[in-house]
Amino acid sequence: MKNYIIFSVLIIIGLTLLLLQTKALPNSFWYNTLGNVSNTMLVGGTLSLLYNLLIKKDDENNLMQMLRISFSVHDSGLKQILTNSADYRFSDLLGSAELFVAVMNDGLRWIGNHSPDIEQRFNRKGSMTEFFFVDPQGVFCDPLAKKTDVTLAHLQQKIDQTISLINSTYDRSQKQGSLRVYYLKNYPTQSIFLTEDRIIVTPYQIASGRNIIPLFEYEYKVGNKSIGYHISNDIENVRRESQLIVDKRGV
Repeated sequence: MKNYIIFSVLIIIGLTLLLLQTKALPNSFWYNTLGNVSNTMLVGGTLSLLYNLLIKKDDENNLMQMLRISFSVHDSGLKQILTNSADYRFSDLLGSAELFVAVMNDGLRWIGNHSPDIEQRFNRKGSMTEFFFVDPQGVFCDPLAKKTDVTLAHLQQKIDQTISLINSTYDRSQKQGSLRVYYLKNYPTQSIFLTEDRIIVTPYQIASGRNIIPLFEYEYKVGNKSIGYHISNDIENVRRESQLIVDKRGV
């Protein structure tokens, strides 16, 4: 605002000097001096004012773009993004959520890393835990084995080990919570971890081998058509079409 006042004053002074020039004798010292100074002030003030107006317009456009991005993030329910999914602490979700759903390929490493938290979860009365894994006898298992640079038999063994680890973890617990394990009809395009108000997504890489993958965490509410809402609906459809292989009810 201060700049606009200064530039406006320069323009007013330039106009005033231009008016005074008309009172001076043509081609006299004062006539030429007043003309040069007034022209300088008018040109300088006008150009500076126009420049600041353009800058302000760009700032307004940038601000509007930032606001649109902010509104989009808010509407999506996005809470945070991590470059490395390994940095996320699942223990808080496993310990607090009434419902916990996990969709993975074989899941052996993840289950092994979180088995103490999962056991504590099974000790909680009223909790429901569901795991979805690739069917070891399904058609997707072979291309998944090739993608991860292991044999089909090795991948099938990993899935069997995952199921055994989950069952043994449940058997060690107080068996207060409920457990269900499914084989997927199709194949997951990303790992999904879902609770009653939170969804975590880790996308899968396309190339063979392993790599660092990011993590996206969303908040959602039932009925609010955010990204979490659509993922939650997808999980409901997956549950209906998957094969239930373990069903343990809490005592």
